[in-house]
Amino acid sequence: MTTAALYRWRIKPGREAEFAAAWDEGTKRIHQACGSYGAILHRGDDGLFWSYASWPDEETRQRCFAENDWFSMDCFKTMQDCIAERFPETVMQVERDQLAARKPKPAMPVLHTARLHLRPLEISDAEALAPALMDDDTMRYWTRPAFNALDEVRDYISWNVHTPEADCFAVCRSEEPSLALGWVILMPRSPGIAEIGYILVPDARGQGLAREALDALLDHARKTRDLRRIYADIDPDNTASKRLLEGAGFVQEAHLRATWETHLGVRDSLIYALVD
Repeated sequence: MTTAALYRWRIKPGREAEFAAAWDEGTKRIHQACGSYGAILHRGDDGLFWSYASWPDEETRQRCFAENDWFSMDCFKTMQDCIAERFPETVMQVERDQLAARKPKPAMPVLHTARLHLRPLEISDAEALAPALMDDDTMRYWTRPAFNALDEVRDYISWNVHTPEADCFAVCRSEEPSLALGWVILMPRSPGIAEIGYILVPDARGQGLAREALDALLDHARKTRDLRRIYADIDPDNTASKRLLEGAGFVQEAHLRATWETHLGVRDSLIYALVD
């Protein structure tokens, strides 16, 4: 059952903006790492700051704080230093929620191939994936340019990690299952239809690993989802993706003009699909 926590603080005079900025950073980090539903910071007429944080369940909230040393981080140290008085927190079970429809992330399996171990992607994989997401050549045909900082990578992959509808698997070698070389992702778009995506770090390319991971993802999709159509949307100049998709049995269905506006300008799309 969805749970919530209510926090209340009195802040030292003149440090309100500093506290709020640190709260922003701390809340973002908690959401990235633990998949909370987010939080809201309020300021009452009496000057007290209130924070309402929503979670999938109380177990997830407790585990998040048990497994992470949040108060060793600079943003949390700043928050503590800004607080003049802290009031007891209140934990509540949510009875009605009209803010937004939410559902927890379902459990995902671990997939195995001849050479690969595919496990659920984690926020802690950001550092290993940075060589791909911060590389100009790798990101050339994405809808945005390469990232400039590791925190940006963490922000970006948090959607892959926490979104209930997305099955995103870290691609790892069987002998080194903790080191992510990239990911493959299945994203249901409507009943019976899903989109796929994939990325590998530069050092892992040219070895057939993307095809091996994609085949495992497609096998997973067939076994766990009632899909009639799986498709990919790629840039017409992305010859590596064309070869990968065609080798996996995908067929080009459409050439859509002026679909995306990216760092390269206005770009067309090729739609490749696999229909069962």
